[in-house]
Amino acid sequence: MEAIVKELEKGLKEQLSSLGDEIRSTEEKLLRIKEGYLKVSGALEILTVLQQRQAEADAQLIQEALTSPGGE
Repeated sequence: MEAIVKELEKGLKEQLSSLGDEIRSTEEKLLRIKEGYLKVSGALEILTVLQQRQAEADAQLIQEALTSPGGE
């Protein structure tokens, strides 16, 4: 009976260690994925700002062309 308990204990400790390793590995992977997500999200925000500035610049050019003498 004691041998069975010892074997069970050994198996459970190995399983616990393996699961701990898997958790650490998964957490590291999740951190890398989050970092990538934030980088892409930031790039999209920058792109949106650039598009807005371009639209404002285009609108300003159109306004100047319409209000300048001979700009018909």
